[in-house]
Amino acid sequence: MPSFWLALILIRTFSLDLGIFPVSGYGTGFVGHVRNLTLPALTIGLFLTSMLVRSLRSSLIDVFSEEYVEAARARGLSESRVVLRHSLRNALIATLTVLAVNLGFLIGGAVVIEKVFDIPGLGQLLVDSIFTRDFPVLQGLTLVFGLLVIAINLLSDLAYAVIDPRVRLA
Repeated sequence: MPSFWLALILIRTFSLDLGIFPVSGYGTGFVGHVRNLTLPALTIGLFLTSMLVRSLRSSLIDVFSEEYVEAARARGLSESRVVLRHSLRNALIATLTVLAVNLGFLIGGAVVIEKVFDIPGLGQLLVDSIFTRDFPVLQGLTLVFGLLVIAINLLSDLAYAVIDPRVRLA
């Protein structure tokens, strides 16, 4: 489901029908910010959660059948220690790759979500600069978003060395 459609469904349900959250804006004060940003954060989070959970589950199923996991169980380690120390650490590598690839889509989705929820930010500035044909601002924001995606991918590659010290970066 596209993130803008999910945003519209959440606005309809939680803002218009139930009246729990405001429809748009940024709010004033800390509580106002949290209240106004709950639906946008939920929209962006739900967009990515299903892919990450599916990827992590698939990786964990593959890792559970490995010999080192069975050896850890045979040594008498508790199941939580086997999962957290041995299995999850190796399963996170594939999930981290999925996260890094999809964060670029998440940034693009955040641009649309800012416009849907009328939140003043870089995404709304990007959309407004498209409509007003302000090309220097458009180029600058495109460069910033591109550099952000590159930095996220670099950090995900560096995180492999933290997760698995045997990984050597070229």
